[in-house]
Amino acid sequence: MPLTIGDTFAGYRVLRQLGSGGMGEVYLVQHPRLPRQEALKVLRPEFSQDESFRERFIREADLASGLRHPHIVGIHDRSEHDGLLWIAMDYVEGSDLGQLLDGRYPQGLPVGHVLTVITAVASALDYAHKKRLLHRDVKPANIIVADLDADDPKIFLADFGIARPLNDTSSITTTNMTVGTVAYAAPEQLMGEPINGKADQYALAATTYHLLTGLQLFPNSNPAVVISRHLSTTPPLLGDERPDLAVLNAPVRQALEKTPEDRHATCAAFAQAVSGASASTASRQTTVLAPVAARPHLVPRLSEIRKAPPLTKTLSPLTPPYPPTQTQEVRVRRAWPIVAGTLVAVALVGGAAVALVSRPWERSGMATGTPVVSSARTETPLMPTSSTVTAHAPTATAAPTSATWSYAGLSCPYVPALTLQTVQSVVVICDEGNGIYTYKGLRRKDNARIDLPGVVATPAGFSVANEDTRYDISRNGLVIYTGGDVYAEPAISAGP
Repeated sequence: MPLTIGDTFAGYRVLRQLGSGGMGEVYLVQHPRLPRQEALKVLRPEFSQDESFRERFIREADLASGLRHPHIVGIHDRSEHDGLLWIAMDYVEGSDLGQLLDGRYPQGLPVGHVLTVITAVASALDYAHKKRLLHRDVKPANIIVADLDADDPKIFLADFGIARPLNDTSSITTTNMTVGTVAYAAPEQLMGEPINGKADQYALAATTYHLLTGLQLFPNSNPAVVISRHLSTTPPLLGDERPDLAVLNAPVRQALEKTPEDRHATCAAFAQAVSGASASTASRQTTVLAPVAARPHLVPRLSEIRKAPPLTKTLSPLTPPYPPTQTQEVRVRRAWPIVAGTLVAVALVGGAAVALVSRPWERSGMATGTPVVSSARTETPLMPTSSTVTAHAPTATAAPTSATWSYAGLSCPYVPALTLQTVQSVVVICDEGNGIYTYKGLRRKDNARIDLPGVVATPAGFSVANEDTRYDISRNGLVIYTGGDVYAEPAISAGP
C-alpha cells in the first residue's frame, strides 16, 4: 500500500509522493537526522520478496552510490524496512522531460535546450561507463531538469540506483523493462544479448528524437510492434518530421544503428556530432515553441495495461515468465521478405538455423508444411504456463469447417483464426464458431502447454486473461502483462 503524508518509513517522514512507476513509488521525505529533504524510492513487494533481486539490488545500489558526477542524481543510502527494499537519493526540484513533453512542449523542446540536455546526459553516461556501470533505462522520464532557460541549467540523470554492471547479462524480464523503457531500448537489449555503453547511446538517441519532435521513435500502442520495429525497421529520419533539422539526420541515424559497432564511439561523441551539425546551420538558434494541446499517449501507461477483462470462471494461476538465457543468440535484425504472400523468417538460435514458414499447416492425416527445427537448438525460455484449463466446448453451428487442424503440435477443431511463433513460444487462437475463441500455447523449452477460454477479439488481434495476467496476441507477436511487468515476444512467423 502506498505511503501517505506524515507516515514514517525507515526513519524518514513522508512529505508527499513524487511519482510511481513499474518498480515502486518515489516520495519526498525529511531525513531522520539531517536538516535536508531527499527522494525515497520504495520498491514493490514482489521485488523485495525476490531473494536474488534483493541481493542484486543491494550490490548494484552500492556500486551506483560511488558515482559522483554533476549530472547524476546521487545515492545516499539503501536498506530494507518492513519487508520492502528502499533507496534514498538526492531530491532535485524540477520536472522530468517526460512531463515537459506531455505538458509544455508536446511538439518538441527548443533545439538549444535539447543540445544542452543531451550533452550533459552523454557526459554522465560516459562517466558511468568508465566506472563499469550501464544505466539501461535512458528515457525522458529519467532526465530531471530545472532552469533550462538559465545560463547554468540543472540537468540530472536519475534512476542509477538500479543500474547494471557492464558484465551483467540480465535480460529484459529480470531488469523489469516496462512499456516506457521499450520505446527507447536498443535492439540488443530487447533481445537479451550482452550489452555495453552503445545500448545507452541508442536510448539517448531515441530520447533525442523524441525531445526534438515530440514523437517517440516508433510510436505504437502495442509493445510487440515497437519491439519488432526496433529490431528490424530503419528508424525514421529526424528531417522527415522536422525539415529544419535535416542536418541532424546523419549523427542521430548513426546512433540508432541496429549493430552496436556501427554507432558512435561514445555517448559524448554522439552529442558532439549532433551539436556540431546543428552549429553549421541556422537550426542552432533556439526557437521557443508555443505550448499547444498535448498529443494523446501513444504508449499505454501501466495503470491502463494492467486492467484485464473480467473472467466468467476461475482459472489456475500462472508461474512467472522465464527470462531469456545467456546462451540465447537470436538475431532478427532485418525486415523479413514476403514472397507470394508467405513470410519466411530465419532466426539464428545458438548457432542453429530455424526455418519457419507463416503457414506450416498440417491437416489431420496430411504431413505438409510442418515447421523444421534443428535438433541443435539451444535451450530457450518461453511464455508462462500452468496446468491445462478446460476450454469452451466448440459449437456445431456457424463453424468454418468440421476438419481438425494442427499447427506445430497444437490442434484446433476448426481452422485457426491466428497462429504465431516466437523464439520462445507457439500460440494458436482457435476459432470455434459463433465468436468463440480459445488460446492454445506451447512453451518450447519443455513443451508445456496451456489452454485458455474466453479469448476476446480486438482491433489488433486477440486478448485473453488468466487471474492477474493478460495475453495480447497479434501478428506482430505476444505481449504478456503480469504484476506490473511487460514481457514481449516479437513474432518470427504468423498466419494464416
